[in-house]
Amino acid sequence: MKTSLSNAGVRAGLPIVVVTLLWGCNWPMLKIGVSEIPPLTFRGLTLSFAALAMLAIAKLSGDSVQIPRGWRIKVAILAFFNIALWNGFTLFGVQQMSAGRSVILAYTMPLWATLIATFMLEEPLSPRKLTGLVLGMAGMALLIGDEIAAVGRAPFGASMILIAALSWGFGTVLLRKWRPPIPQRALSFWLMMLGWIPLAALVPVFDPQPIGRLAQISGAAWFALLYNIFLSGAAANWAWFILARTLPVAVSSLASLPVPVVGVISGMVLLGERPRLQEWLALGLVVVALFIVLFQPRSARSASGN
Repeated sequence: MKTSLSNAGVRAGLPIVVVTLLWGCNWPMLKIGVSEIPPLTFRGLTLSFAALAMLAIAKLSGDSVQIPRGWRIKVAILAFFNIALWNGFTLFGVQQMSAGRSVILAYTMPLWATLIATFMLEEPLSPRKLTGLVLGMAGMALLIGDEIAAVGRAPFGASMILIAALSWGFGTVLLRKWRPPIPQRALSFWLMMLGWIPLAALVPVFDPQPIGRLAQISGAAWFALLYNIFLSGAAANWAWFILARTLPVAVSSLASLPVPVVGVISGMVLLGERPRLQEWLALGLVVVALFIVLFQPRSARSASGN
């Protein structure tokens, strides 16, 4: 048992590093991108090419890309929550907020996933997890309250990010519950491609001339597009779905623990953001909350047999 746990930890190590660095640094990339390109146009362009890159990886690896009979609706539902809602609402949110604030709110996702898993997977909500949820909600409330005080109205950007976090948390639990019998690379392709369809359909509503706009964007915006196609899109999504599919929800979500820290720091380095006291306090609360919720003591692991 100890050997299998050790091997599982080693196998999870590389995907965790990939997710942490690529998604953490992607928040300033998103901010750069949506500052020049409307959110749905940005994501419509990047997600489609990221999906095609994943399809190429699956084909070169010899994986079947067929969805088994009876699984098409379930895969479409997974794509809707894990990809479409998450990406759509995130981009509108980060357009209105700093990259640092956005990533702190977005990565309350594991807290929502843990709460949802309590009901859908019958995972117990221990006093330890409940404490973490309370701390995480306190950090979230701190940022939302500061948004309201700053703009004197309902915090549109924060609301968009929280909806995205809820949808991703729900989708992560569904992925773990259903375990689609599809090779991981092929599943990642289908989730991204099916999640792209509703976003692409809405592009003309928000941006009547999406292609002509590309001739006017800067080199930084082009870099943000390419980063989201090959790194944040293909590589990090593949790594995340490996973790979400093969490990318990709480353990797979551990990969998200350092992402908000990387996001805040990369926002400072790349965008010159200077977080205020509220951001640092909220970041501390959320990171501590994630650690409390996701870190399972050795005695608890032994008792559960995992």
